[in-house]
Amino acid sequence: MPPALLPPARPSRLLRLLGLGFGLAVVVGGTTGTGILRSPREVAEAVGSPSGVLLVWLAGGVYALLGANAIAELGAMLPQAGGWYGYAHRAFGEFVAVVVAWGDWVSSCVTAALVALLMSTYLVLLFPVLAGYERMVGLAAVGVLGLVQWRGLREASRFQELTALLVAGALLVLLVGSWWLPAAPAAAMGPPGNGLLPLVVAFQAVIFAYDGWYAAIYFAEEDHDPARTVPRSMLGGVGLVILIYALLNAALLHALPFQQLVGAELPLAEVADRLLGEWGRRAMLVVAILGHLGVLNSVLLMATRVLFALGRDGLLPPPLARVHTAGTPRPALLVALLLTAALVATGTAGQLLAVTSILFVSYYAVGFAAVLRLRRTAPELPRPYRTWGYPFTTWIALLGSLAFLVSNAVAEPGNTLLAMALVAGSYPLWRFVKKPAA
Repeated sequence: MPPALLPPARPSRLLRLLGLGFGLAVVVGGTTGTGILRSPREVAEAVGSPSGVLLVWLAGGVYALLGANAIAELGAMLPQAGGWYGYAHRAFGEFVAVVVAWGDWVSSCVTAALVALLMSTYLVLLFPVLAGYERMVGLAAVGVLGLVQWRGLREASRFQELTALLVAGALLVLLVGSWWLPAAPAAAMGPPGNGLLPLVVAFQAVIFAYDGWYAAIYFAEEDHDPARTVPRSMLGGVGLVILIYALLNAALLHALPFQQLVGAELPLAEVADRLLGEWGRRAMLVVAILGHLGVLNSVLLMATRVLFALGRDGLLPPPLARVHTAGTPRPALLVALLLTAALVATGTAGQLLAVTSILFVSYYAVGFAAVLRLRRTAPELPRPYRTWGYPFTTWIALLGSLAFLVSNAVAEPGNTLLAMALVAGSYPLWRFVKKPAA
């Protein structure tokens, strides 16, 4: 066919529409939306003492801060879609990058499905008439946010900013109000669990609660000034998240007896009930729903960008790299929505919860290793932001990640094997893509 008669190429370039407001919203809203609800109870139950609870949350915050400090260098240096995939590709080559992208995408869709199911349980508590239709409600939430993102990047980013602002405002009111309550009487505490397993469970909950500290890196290619915005979004966002979690746990330990904290399905709802009665509890359920919708929106945005990057690099079908004029990679979004909906419909997302924390930390470790390797092999790359305390802070983050993975393998070998099996699925995908090229 003559060149003049060829159909016009579909665009594969993302739009630069985002800024610091969205960066902070996707880090803070995408992190605290789920972490503020169940995680305090799960950590308290596993640790067994107030002082231990605060130490575990502090350790998780330090880990997230060290991680943000290291990965901000990569985000400012390599502002491209796909998050961890791009850094692994630049530092370790194509195969490692595909493994990371596969694990990242699968864990993102699992998280999205789990968040949709959790959101539906809170909606049922608010409207009991929906009992028995939790999966349908979860599917509806995935569909509605899919439509928001389908319309365009502006709509999706505004939704993220709005939910983050509303949840932050409601939390501020609740946390301030909780200190007007009389201190809870001391209650008899159960002994902390013995052995490695309770500690691993506690850190799994904290890792899941802090996951999202890196969210800004997925959208660096769509930012007006990624060299400045990505580090500020990550470090500023993580600082706010640490502050929120510290105030949250202090308020819970002040307002609730420890045994009630351990036994409460939604500890914040118990505090709201003490403040405002049943209306306070219902208001907290609304906040929970908004928080989960914000997390669901951010995770779907991230999963879409991973597929877009793979399609653009020829490691998945090229149509996945097509971008609508409104800024949404619509084919990639559709594929992410289909897997998420399948997980919601089958109810398998909850079974994969423990596995996701292993996958999260695995690609954290690859990212930290990429910082170390690229400092040595590509010193000429411009680094608008340089990791403070390098290389010591980066090594601490990497060794902490490896220690968590080894502890999981010892305490929960079944989940570790399942995570390895999910990652192994990337190999036939990679071979399938490479065969035509060869």
